[in-house]
Amino acid sequence: MPRTRPKRVIRPVPLAVGYALGKMRPLHRFMPDRVLYKLPLSWNFEMLRSFLAHRLGRVYIDVHCKLDPPASFAPRVEAAPPYALSEGDVRQFYDDGFLGPFELCPPEAMAARQEKMWGLWDAPSKTYPPGSYRFVGDDIDAGRDDEMTNAEYATRGLNARDKHLDDPELLDLYAHPAIVERVAQLLGPDLLLWRSQFFPKYPKMGGTGWHQASSYLNETMRVATLTPPDLSQLFQLTVWVAITDSTRENGCLRVVRGSHREIEPMRIEEYDPVKHADNKMDRFGTRLLQTYNEVDPSRVVDLEMKAGQFVIFTERLMHGALPNSTEDQSRLGMSARYVVPSVKIHNPLVLGEEGLSISYLRIAGLQLDRWRAILVRGSDRSGVNGDRVVPYVGAHAQPGPHPRA
Repeated sequence: MPRTRPKRVIRPVPLAVGYALGKMRPLHRFMPDRVLYKLPLSWNFEMLRSFLAHRLGRVYIDVHCKLDPPASFAPRVEAAPPYALSEGDVRQFYDDGFLGPFELCPPEAMAARQEKMWGLWDAPSKTYPPGSYRFVGDDIDAGRDDEMTNAEYATRGLNARDKHLDDPELLDLYAHPAIVERVAQLLGPDLLLWRSQFFPKYPKMGGTGWHQASSYLNETMRVATLTPPDLSQLFQLTVWVAITDSTRENGCLRVVRGSHREIEPMRIEEYDPVKHADNKMDRFGTRLLQTYNEVDPSRVVDLEMKAGQFVIFTERLMHGALPNSTEDQSRLGMSARYVVPSVKIHNPLVLGEEGLSISYLRIAGLQLDRWRAILVRGSDRSGVNGDRVVPYVGAHAQPGPHPRA
């Protein structure tokens, strides 16, 4: 049987032409936004060179960059003793790319919330309701109960996003000082919660392929979702919370220690539930995602956690999840993503009528009119996100004014 080529995610000629146009900045003022934001504006020369020089088998799914160490490993803010990090802790974070697990709440307290959290994961989103986006990919049915079609994977994944905007109790968990005070010691005193996500793994459900993110180029593969003042500095952190016990058997989070120092290239193709049915490890949305450079197994850390525990990591860290190999254990985790307020979130076009296209989910026209970033600590002095930033007013709100919020 002849070998079939992987379906291309990116076509080389339009990419090269778009890259050239993207560098002609004096012309941009004459281009409609609808045209301008279809150019690979966030690509740099190393990304283009790598893609074209390696027979199209090597793609950066985020902007190629390196992380510089800080001038000092001293915590960025002072914190109360239960949550205080030492200078050694901060140094370890920069060495490894993650810290934890820490306790958000005792296992029995999280167990009391599990039924509600499963319900939130499954409930129709009020922020991204059905009809506020379109699925535009190939919807191939694998003919197996344990394998979701691409459309199911995409729509259920999107439905699990930003439920903290729907539910105040969930937002209170993400704004809890056990999380926020630790994140502040790494990022600084001012924090925006800009995204959250539920991550379920049902019995026999496959793993999640290795991936990295910094500016979330992977959403459009053209223009990054996050625009920080300096890509080489730490500006974003993720917290992953175990709602149920998370084990190697039921599909725990895993990371490659120290891989956060540089964004690595990947191999990428469209996921086919029939063709790739035996690959339980490398699915990422509607894509099959594999590392281009071999992962050193001695640096892989499986982050098993008890319900109520969490880890902090930078999305630059290569991370994924094991498959759920159990017959009867469903695993549920949730993540929250925090940035410093000087980071611009989304570009003007996707915040308007055009909406957001999510490349790895094959979703187009996602309306973001209900989306907001929540100021969970400190102040928004930069104002780069305008009235899309709103102050947190829940159980853990800090007293005092919130400039520009």
